[in-house]
Amino acid sequence: MRVVILAGGKGRRICAESTNLPKPLVPIGGTPVICHIIRYFQEFGCDNFIIAVGYQSEQIINTLQKHLEPVARIDDDSETGRSVTLCSQTDGLRVRLVETGPDTNTGGRIKRLAPFLEQQPFFLAWCDGLSDIRLDAMLAFHRAHGRLVTVAAVHPFSRFGIMELSGDEVTGFYEKPRMIDTWINSGYAIVEPGALEYIGGDADHWELGPLSRLLRDHQLMAWRHEGSWQCMDTMSDWEYLEHLWVTGSAFWMTLQDR
Repeated sequence: MRVVILAGGKGRRICAESTNLPKPLVPIGGTPVICHIIRYFQEFGCDNFIIAVGYQSEQIINTLQKHLEPVARIDDDSETGRSVTLCSQTDGLRVRLVETGPDTNTGGRIKRLAPFLEQQPFFLAWCDGLSDIRLDAMLAFHRAHGRLVTVAAVHPFSRFGIMELSGDEVTGFYEKPRMIDTWINSGYAIVEPGALEYIGGDADHWELGPLSRLLRDHQLMAWRHEGSWQCMDTMSDWEYLEHLWVTGSAFWMTLQDR
């Protein structure tokens, strides 16, 4: 299946802390995070990517061209908008980067990609989350239930340490524990073409608008992922991911072990 990656936003928090480097290009182990995500999908046989770009799009395009080389580059300015396609000369990888505007919201970016999706279902991913989600198992779940969208649900970590009390005595302290009774949207999803009809236009946020309408119509399902997942919203998040890489604990790189 095609893979859509949203890489057009400004990512203000981490970009401001990383000298305005676009979030998709923040490196982990010297490699941009978006390349880690592409390689992860490749492990499951995905080789056709459509990436929505906007903020600092030229920098993202040029950096991907460098990191994915050797690739052939095809520039296209047509009625569907400007896009750049990078085609690998060694492993069949095809990456189309589509200009979706610097201020378009997430739902709007997905809607703008419709001409390139050919009415086919696709994986959807944000460019700021890494996981060891079994994409094949998630796809089997999605095909079995027949709804329009499946999101991968994960357990978040608490922002704060938690104290355990007995009366007024502290009997335990847990530093930012995993919240096993809570589920959040990981940013990974499988989307049927019919779901695009739930997107109004550029102003739509994927989670605030279309997902709410899909929920109303009983077209939204969750695939529960009990494994690892980590977002990269802040420099603290990046430091943790970099630590995992340096110590050989990068969970998104251990597919062969699962």
